Amino acid sequence: MAREQLKTLTEPMYYLLLALIRPQHGYGIMQSITEMTENRVQVGAGTLYALLSRFEGEGIIAQIMEKDRKKIYQITPKGAELLTEEFCRLNRMVEDGKRFFDSAGTLLPITYEPVLAEAAETQAAAEEKTREKTAGAPSQREERKGEDGKEGAGGEEEKKERENSGKEEKGREEEKDGNGERQGFRGGFRNRKGIFAT
Repeated sequence: MAREQLKTLTEPMYYLLLALIRPQHGYGIMQSITEMTENRVQVGAGTLYALLSRFEGEGIIAQIMEKDRKKIYQITPKGAELLTEEFCRLNRMVEDGKRFFDSAGTLLPITYEPVLAEAAETQAAAEEKTREKTAGAPSQREERKGEDGKEGAGGEEEKKERENSGKEEKGREEEKDGNGERQGFRGGFRNRKGIFAT
């Protein structure tokens, strides 16, 4: 049986066989498919000739003549059987789905079971918590910064103490310079007044 070789047909396969219900050459097949599907399905030359070669090898189509150096193909009885079975399969799928879609092709409202509804709520809550955690990350850094500044006014006081300590150290160094503390210069020494000494 043909269905043992091809269990289902792809769109290009399906429309190629539809196009070959009447004899056609390669370019004519491509035009027929485009017109048949209103440009929804377009089969390129590479795909087309690969399918023609495969279908001819499996006896699904046959070359019936060659005209103006163009090969003319048509579907065989085996191919017609395959196409009919595929059409029925697709039609059954559509019929099965009609219970769940309205005439406009819109999926009917879904009534979820309590367990699924609860699971959906839990997932939504978890996602919301994750978003809040991500959005709150900068606030947490600011909060830690605020906590550091609260340590018994320690932050500001320590800063002032460091500044005062620096000023005192600088004053002591200046005082040393004023008292003639010698500084190294070109192998000798000089005091603040510029007098060299060894």
